[in-house]
Amino acid sequence: MRELLLKELGKLLVVEETLSRSILPKLEQEAQDEQLKQAFGEHLEQTRQHVQQVQAAFAELGSEPAGQDAKGLDGLKQEREAVVAELAPAFHDGFNAAAAMGAENYEIASYEAAIRLADALGEQDVALLLRATLEQEVQALEKLAPHATRLADQGVKEPAVG
Repeated sequence: MRELLLKELGKLLVVEETLSRSILPKLEQEAQDEQLKQAFGEHLEQTRQHVQQVQAAFAELGSEPAGQDAKGLDGLKQEREAVVAELAPAFHDGFNAAAAMGAENYEIASYEAAIRLADALGEQDVALLLRATLEQEVQALEKLAPHATRLADQGVKEPAVG
C-alpha cells in the first residue's frame, strides 16, 4: 500500500506541476471574461502551493518526489484542445471553465484516493496535509461552476461550432 500511495502522490505531483506550468497560465491568458481570468489566476497561485504540499507529503514519507504518468489529465488536455478548436470564440470561456472543472474533479478523486491510502497506513500527517489541499480543490471547483454556467447562458443564442 505504501507503493500505491507513493504512485498516487507521484501522479498528483505531475498533475499539479502540469497545471501550474502550462495549463492554468494558458487558460488565464486566453480568458476573455475578467472574473474567469481572475478565478484561473487565483487557482494558479494555489496550484503552485499544491506542488509544494505534495513534495512535503513525499518528505513526510521519507521519499524523494518522483512523478508518475497522469494519463487522465493528458486525456482531459487532449479533449479540450480538440473541442476548443471547433468552437466559436464566444464559447471558449465557458468551455474552458467546464474543462477546468473536469481537471478539478480528477484532482479531487486522486487526492481522496491518496488520503485513504495514507489513513490506512497510519500516516496521519500526510493525510492531514492532503486533506488541506483537497479542500482547496473542492473550493476551486465550486468557484468554477458558476462561471461555466454563466458563460454558457450568455452564449446560448449563438452557434457553438464556428
